[in-house]
Amino acid sequence: MNCRIASFFPLLLVFFLSSAAAVPASASAEIVQHEGKNGLCLNEIGIGTGYAWGSLKGESGDISVYPAFVRLGFSANSLVGIKSSRNTLQLTIEPFLNAVSGPEDGVEAGCALGVRYLHEIASPLALYLEASVAPMYYSIDTVEQGAAGFNFLDQFGAGLQYRVAPAMAVFGGYRFRHLSHADLADRSNDGINTNALVLGFSWLY
Repeated sequence: MNCRIASFFPLLLVFFLSSAAAVPASASAEIVQHEGKNGLCLNEIGIGTGYAWGSLKGESGDISVYPAFVRLGFSANSLVGIKSSRNTLQLTIEPFLNAVSGPEDGVEAGCALGVRYLHEIASPLALYLEASVAPMYYSIDTVEQGAAGFNFLDQFGAGLQYRVAPAMAVFGGYRFRHLSHADLADRSNDGINTNALVLGFSWLY
């Protein structure tokens, strides 16, 4: 990792600390039961990081991505008729600011909208599947995507969530990431694929 990409870490640290400070203290005090309530209910606030890797077709070097994100999860069980306490369907919002290192250093910045389905295997362990799409800004010029600018980041993944306390959990998993602008911009659109390992901590409601 060179000194240019290292310069992003103070910004990422501030991002994490400000996100954690914004979490209400009650989130770690107890789980709020949403049974009997209709509509979307906030049931998770989390922060996460990880490592993603891939290569550029038009460049000689590989790229590395260092994610930093906040997760907001909203239970949609009542909307889809899920009554089992072992299963949860979440609608998710995930703003992110990711440092990118490679032939050219830069950032990915955007907000992912998606879904996550959790199934409790055996308390306190749950398996999850997730998918999201994120309008984002990519600050790097590449042969695949042309000049820096607007793109989408599509992500598909799976992982595990482990409850370490009644209202706290850690999670980790794998994500496949595809960056593209869906031909909405007048520049090349070959796409950039990367693989990611992510981990994080959540306050549960």
